[in-house]
Amino acid sequence: MNFIFLTQVGGILKPFAWIMGKILNLVYLLVAWLGIPNIAICIVLFTIAIKMLTLPLTIKQQRSAKFSAKMQPELRAIQEKYKGVDRSNREMMMRMQEETSAVYTKYGTSPLGGCLPLIIMLFIVFALYRVIYSIPAYVQPVKDLYTPISSDCLESFSTYDYDTEDDEVVKEKEGYLSKDATAALKQFLEAEKLSVRDRKAGKAANWNENRIIDMMAVLGTNAWEDFLNGKVFYTKDKVTGEQKEDPKFKKWNALVKTDEFKEFVQNKSDAKDDILRVNSLFGGYSILDPPGWKLTPMLLIPILAAVLQYIQSALQMKVQKSGEEKKKDDPNSTAAGLEGMMKIMPIVSGVFCIFFPLGVGIYWVVNSAVSILQQQVINRKLDKISVDDIVAANEARIAERNKKLGIVSTGNQTSSIAKTSTKKIATEYDNKSSKQGENDKRPAQKVSDKKKDELAKNSAEGKSNISAIANLYRNDDNE
Repeated sequence: MNFIFLTQVGGILKPFAWIMGKILNLVYLLVAWLGIPNIAICIVLFTIAIKMLTLPLTIKQQRSAKFSAKMQPELRAIQEKYKGVDRSNREMMMRMQEETSAVYTKYGTSPLGGCLPLIIMLFIVFALYRVIYSIPAYVQPVKDLYTPISSDCLESFSTYDYDTEDDEVVKEKEGYLSKDATAALKQFLEAEKLSVRDRKAGKAANWNENRIIDMMAVLGTNAWEDFLNGKVFYTKDKVTGEQKEDPKFKKWNALVKTDEFKEFVQNKSDAKDDILRVNSLFGGYSILDPPGWKLTPMLLIPILAAVLQYIQSALQMKVQKSGEEKKKDDPNSTAAGLEGMMKIMPIVSGVFCIFFPLGVGIYWVVNSAVSILQQQVINRKLDKISVDDIVAANEARIAERNKKLGIVSTGNQTSSIAKTSTKKIATEYDNKSSKQGENDKRPAQKVSDKKKDELAKNSAEGKSNISAIANLYRNDDNE
């Protein structure tokens, strides 16, 4: 099912979409200047450009994932060490946090180090989808291809009235289709299994020219033929079994029979051919057509999307497994969970690409291919970095920050913490805790015996124990 969006994206995605729209417009002008104005080529170059512009975020996120995998054995050792500790014991919990913080300091990252780049990337991806789905809203030369049809449609049906028995026809809004014409176009979209995703567009009683272009921008090859040929939609009568006009699309069926519509569709073949030519792929196919299950060249896109998604997931799992020491069959293992996702997500991607327009599938294929290449290059660079180099870089960064803040460093604390192994820290804390626990028990036992003797003596002499107990607790505190 395809979707129709607003002319341009609003809300929180607006700045991201606006920037990417400008980039896409420049890419189209470039390919047009080279004599190959084609949206499929634009999507390929546009995806590569976005991946290169977001490379710093990718490096930061991948660096965080790489170091997170390397930290797992040390973090797991700390968790196992404090596994049986009561959570209400503040001292032990603070020790656990200190040891965990030392590990993160060692690698120059934080528990939320990879979240911010990932969140920004999500915004970019969501905005990118909206731009790809509404290319005429951001690429002016492409929008101009739709103008001959959209302007004639607006002029022909701005006063169209479905109820032909009315003698008086009132033009409701300047620059808008009539309510009946808008309703007829919505019915056509429904019959073609298209959908208006934007709530404002779905609830709008009248469409302006921009919304008409938004509607036409999702029409594939067959939908264009049905639109300009004025296809009447039928249904089978449940009683007689005969074909009759479908009442769900009665306004569209009525519109295509009017003289206004027949006049409107005349001489629109050239404009339609220009639109299909720009959106063409594999010869006679369009990037707006979903591949479906038929054996056509379009099936290459879902297959490539699934294969590349599998390779990309396998590389990510390899990084994750490098820090895993649990058994492979452990269901709680992070690697085990990632392996399960690796088996499912490529299949899901391939199935989605079968039903989504080819343009979305092209983006997924190129995005996965570039991501695999970037991931390989970044991982090779990160593999050459030693822990000592990371510690040295962190020390320099912290020293520079302290210098700007006017903080005088009293020692090489970061280095000492980072170079102390987790096992050594654990042993020291265990020994310290064990000795402290033994010392704490002795005075507690003495006080308990003193209480017992004193209370027994008071009871034998018939004295009240209330004041005695209070004095004993006060003496215990002093001791």
